[in-house]
Amino acid sequence: MSSVEYHYPVIGRKGTGGIFDRLPIQTLENDHPYQFALFILAFNTIQQRSDTPKVVEEPAATFMEIASIHGKPYVEWAGDRNNDISADYSATDKKDTNPVPSRFGGYCNHGAVVFPTWHRPYVMLIEQSIGNVAEKLAHDIEADNRNENGIWIKAAKELRFPYWDWASKDVPENGLPPVLYEEKVEIMAAGGKKQIVDNPLSFFSYVGGVPFEFSDEKDDSTGQVAYFSRWQRTYRHASSTPDPEGSRIDLLQKTFKAGANDLRRRVAQLFAFSDDENSAIAWDEFSNHTAESKRDIDFINRGSLEGVHDTVHLSLGGNGQMSYPDYAGFDPIFFLHHSNVDRLFALWEWCYPEYWMGSGYERDGEQYPWTQARGTYAQVYNEQLLADGPLQPFRTEQGDYWTSSQARFLHEQSYPKYYSFLEFEGIKVDQAATSFQERASARKRVQAYYGFDPQTKAKQVGLHAWKHLPVPNKEDPAVPSDHTIIPHYRTFAVHVKLLEHAYNRSYSFQLHHKGNAHSSPQLVGTISVFARPDHSPCKACAVRREAGSVVRGMIPIPPELIESIIKSNRGGKSSFDQTLAHIKGEFVGRLVDATGSELAGAEGGLEVTQVPQHCAASRTVIPIEISLVSAAIAEHVEDKNRPVHLCDWQHHDSIFNGGWLATHKDSV
Repeated sequence: MSSVEYHYPVIGRKGTGGIFDRLPIQTLENDHPYQFALFILAFNTIQQRSDTPKVVEEPAATFMEIASIHGKPYVEWAGDRNNDISADYSATDKKDTNPVPSRFGGYCNHGAVVFPTWHRPYVMLIEQSIGNVAEKLAHDIEADNRNENGIWIKAAKELRFPYWDWASKDVPENGLPPVLYEEKVEIMAAGGKKQIVDNPLSFFSYVGGVPFEFSDEKDDSTGQVAYFSRWQRTYRHASSTPDPEGSRIDLLQKTFKAGANDLRRRVAQLFAFSDDENSAIAWDEFSNHTAESKRDIDFINRGSLEGVHDTVHLSLGGNGQMSYPDYAGFDPIFFLHHSNVDRLFALWEWCYPEYWMGSGYERDGEQYPWTQARGTYAQVYNEQLLADGPLQPFRTEQGDYWTSSQARFLHEQSYPKYYSFLEFEGIKVDQAATSFQERASARKRVQAYYGFDPQTKAKQVGLHAWKHLPVPNKEDPAVPSDHTIIPHYRTFAVHVKLLEHAYNRSYSFQLHHKGNAHSSPQLVGTISVFARPDHSPCKACAVRREAGSVVRGMIPIPPELIESIIKSNRGGKSSFDQTLAHIKGEFVGRLVDATGSELAGAEGGLEVTQVPQHCAASRTVIPIEISLVSAAIAEHVEDKNRPVHLCDWQHHDSIFNGGWLATHKDSV
């Protein structure tokens, strides 16, 4: 119990004279030299690096404290000291440590409808900390350089935390920009000079040593170890050694580039929700990877913001902190990642203002609540989640906890947050749309930017190859009355359901294409499980694996790949059922850990040889479902600027009928 009540409110950049945009990190670096310099200097300062000024007067605003909120060391944040800790996590309380799986001891909300809203004040907190320090530094610079009065302080007031759009068009080719990983960076100095300083975005060194609660994560089969108890700093794709030379940037870049097009396609699908969906259920599907409202029979899935976020974590982390929820917050790139997650959230809620979590969801006349199944530091197991419920540990200026209702929206009628984002495809998220038409047109532009433009693709594919694909007629009730079906065209995807605790750590399902006469072998897409290892007493038992939640995801299959499969198999002379079999037969599935090591594999198709029982992966680890689905595309009869409507969803059954081959001892 804290001896003194103390609350550090999260108010963002209040008092800076207005609402200013968060910028892409590359734009900040290239076009705003004074803001960028202050950002780098202030970030170094809150990281408490050597040779930085001691201007952080608030312990709760140091990077060490802010990073500790997300996961370990499972302690009360310095900015929310409370006398009443009756619901708080305790490492010595068996009701927190002994359940199967055990209660989560960090504050962060994952696998729940408040995932986007909880992380919004979290990013505001680091924005506030860096901005406050930047203002102090700017005043000092101008005091010593009178000829630059009005330059640095103005830049500090306009500074907002940047983001990195990991799904932008250049990422498949370029990967991460150097500013995110090079250990030194050039910035503007007083007098128009340049100076080279430590780059706080590349890694973070723990202040006061590694927290004693940190523990290594070891794969006994491969010998791969993440030495979290011994690493004095953060790494990405680190070598399995207690003292790596640094992050393996070549492996990081290779991994990220390989999955970049899939990320783009998945982001596009987040904006493919229809206009007439159930508000609460649409929010549930968008907001988190668990989708509590989904039933076993439900297979229509546009994917989730959290699901895309999960894959980015594992792609960036590898054998490093970003792949583990307990440690991810200590890697500085975490916050540029989450600033982009927040940007996508802002775009989505601008496009779909009517979709919201509400007080729960309804099925067949029954009302069901939203819950946080795993608990958090301040929430007990299966605690009900409400739109006006607390987002601990973040307090408002009035002393109450932030709520999801307050975190929602960035426009002028919303609870003040003092930031916005650059205009994107005609959307300015701090200015609410004035009409349905404005929102609809913007949605289509966002879809197209990230690569989903079926109207254009349908004109580019070979009609002869696609003509056998069935579509509903205009009288079909699935087709809106003011829409018409695009003939001989369907969009295909793979529906994925994975056990959260299958491997007691983060892992991914990867969908690979074998290659054919018209297409090279390639990684089609990835669905990741961003999970903390469970160290409850029965760590390895099957009960723990089966007790956990199910992570859902969707991998869009690019139409170019579908066309290559059709052309390689009789060029459209097959029946639809034969084409479905051909598609499945050219896929390979892999379950891999965060380092990319294979855990289990499967061959697709209807005629594949069954995996022998003695070689098969255990049912406690294999995916619950990997199935092929498709939908027809309907476009508005008169307004071609409206987004398309996906209809006639069909479930085409499992892809991997021959079973899963165990290629790692943890799969047996």
